[in-house]
Amino acid sequence: MVNPTIELPISKIPTDAEMKKLKEYFKEMPVVEILSGLKFAKNRWSAKDAGNLKVGRKSIVQKEVHSVTTEQAQWRLKNWKMMIANYRRRGYSYPTISRIKKILIQKSKKKSK
Repeated sequence: MVNPTIELPISKIPTDAEMKKLKEYFKEMPVVEILSGLKFAKNRWSAKDAGNLKVGRKSIVQKEVHSVTTEQAQWRLKNWKMMIANYRRRGYSYPTISRIKKILIQKSKKKSK
């Protein structure tokens, strides 16, 4: 049986360790899986390059407080125990919840338009 070979132009010469990993992946994984992984990596890289990629705690906090009005922020702070229960149910950590509260406090102090 003949092993198929692929020759690809790349932007930078890989290290020996990177070359070893690439050979290992291509040897062990089906090409369809490798292509889907590369598609995901390319989309992530493009989003990161464009400044659209938001991962982790920062994006969670921004999602929660992005379009909150002054009145909504004040209501959430008045009902904070209920909000904590909701955030914990969603799996947010206490540091994340405290960051959300900090921004809500700032928003509640701003005058509404």
